[in-house]
Amino acid sequence: MAKVTMAEISKMAGVSLATVSRTLHSPHLVRKGTIERVNQVMEEVNYVYHATAGDLSRKRSSIIGVIIPTAKSLVFSSTLQAIQEAAQQNNFSLVAGSSKYDIETELSLLQQFKERRLAGIILTGFVVGQKDLIKELVKAGMPCVVIWDKLDDSDLSYVGFDNYKATYRITEYLISLRQQHIGLIVGPYTKVERVKRRLEGFKAALTDHGLSYDPALVIQKEPTLIDGREAMSRLLSLPVRPTAVLAASDTLAVGALAAARDMNVRVPEDISIAGFDDIDIAAYCNPPLTTVRVPAYEIGQIAFKILMDMINNSSGQLQQYCLDTSIIIRGSCRQLDSDAIGKS
Repeated sequence: MAKVTMAEISKMAGVSLATVSRTLHSPHLVRKGTIERVNQVMEEVNYVYHATAGDLSRKRSSIIGVIIPTAKSLVFSSTLQAIQEAAQQNNFSLVAGSSKYDIETELSLLQQFKERRLAGIILTGFVVGQKDLIKELVKAGMPCVVIWDKLDDSDLSYVGFDNYKATYRITEYLISLRQQHIGLIVGPYTKVERVKRRLEGFKAALTDHGLSYDPALVIQKEPTLIDGREAMSRLLSLPVRPTAVLAASDTLAVGALAAARDMNVRVPEDISIAGFDDIDIAAYCNPPLTTVRVPAYEIGQIAFKILMDMINNSSGQLQQYCLDTSIIIRGSCRQLDSDAIGKS
């Protein structure tokens, strides 16, 4: 299959070649809708962006490979932006690709990066079952840093946060509001380790507070606005609908807010909605979204520093950072009245 060029991407997205370039290099100069359109096209054709292919002929590459699960997510874009800025300041450039939460796609990207002898790889977690492959790359001399997760395994360098604990805490916050019938809209937990840990944190919080876990209230979706809207519509159509919903990404939560609006369900009067990530739009939703603030930009900065240390120090000393998250309380959740508990 022939490789897709940036010029072809621009035609498919209906934008200029310069706009595609700005989307990759300076997304802050491009409108959100345009970024989403370009990223969607790149993801559909599995386009891998090559910042500077000429560096490959050098003895030591100055190109870093970055794998993110989806180009559609604003929170991953923030991490990517931090890596991009740090790379430019240090005369490195990027090759970026999206795994689409698919094990074969991620494997293909890792193999491409290995064959091109890149300086190192930063990857946003990994698809379930890929940990051994990452270890093999490290043993073979390829510096790798895993981001967006806290790994129990001590053999890999990482910078992230405790997905289990963060989800436990936001679920516990909802319970503190007397919410006992809580729904969950979550990403592909059967495919991605960190998403699986979010589900486990949700379950544990319910159990520890004497609440039962109901699989009918858990919907697995891709983290998109459309999927969030569709999942929330399903939850609101249940015979006994939840009184609160935790969306395990803000993108899903914004879609959930839209579904509630469509069905004339008031937030937070009729149902509470909480998100996860604290993307910029969360504070400007109607109502403003209660969510978990994730240090997405800082993760990118630290990951690049770790990778540089690994590249410049062939001994490959492990560096592992677990950053703090925090709950940002806004207007999308309320305490349930005592006489409303048990009703829907």
